[in-house]
Amino acid sequence: MRHDQYQAMYDLEDRFWWYRGMRSVTASLLDSYLDQREPITMLDVGCGTGYSVAWLRRRYRIRRAYGIDVSPAAAEFWPSRGVDTAAIASASELPFVDGQFDLVTCFDVTYQFTHERCAMTLSEIRRVLRPGGLFFIREPAYQWMRGSHDIAVATAHRYTRKELKAALAAAGYSLLRSSYANSLMFWAAIPHRLISRITAREDSDVRAISGWLDTAFGSALAIEARLLRRIAFPFGLSVVALSRRP
Repeated sequence: MRHDQYQAMYDLEDRFWWYRGMRSVTASLLDSYLDQREPITMLDVGCGTGYSVAWLRRRYRIRRAYGIDVSPAAAEFWPSRGVDTAAIASASELPFVDGQFDLVTCFDVTYQFTHERCAMTLSEIRRVLRPGGLFFIREPAYQWMRGSHDIAVATAHRYTRKELKAALAAAGYSLLRSSYANSLMFWAAIPHRLISRITAREDSDVRAISGWLDTAFGSALAIEARLLRRIAFPFGLSVVALSRRP
């Protein structure tokens, strides 16, 4: 990922519609499976600026919240997020003992990897999960939806729901829920992605937009989050899955 993207993330993570909405999507799945009466230990793999570590720690009864990211550029932001339990490390070589975590999250990370390294990462995450521990993963969907944003963030592969489920099964996880997300605006996003590819732009989608658009887009994702408690979407710009280590 380009280093300037970490600054863009840091500037917008607390207020940009996509980040707000995707946190709602994550919570809509995790809330049903996490016993919030019991304190847990968690790890965010590819934690970026550390926002998700801090957010999960606040939302759930996290006894110890850790993060790892391979980028020193990302690590520069951890102190200002109040995250002092993160380390610079590889997702495919986690510096933790077996069975250490009740919950592991991975938000838009393995799409930057080869299939082989993705398999290694999923295996490593399974190793550090305790038996019965939960794993939440979110990745961008559909290889044919590649656009300028994928150049900016160094996308190697965008996933289908079927591919992500197969990767989790091969790594030994028991699937609990899977769905596409960011579905209500899917058709509107297609022209934007295709045009950016044709014009060979390299702009990121992580940039501020007008207030009314931000509110409208955020509301659409909030609606999706509520619906995801009961249904799975058949298409979308992202694919999410919640699984368990048997």
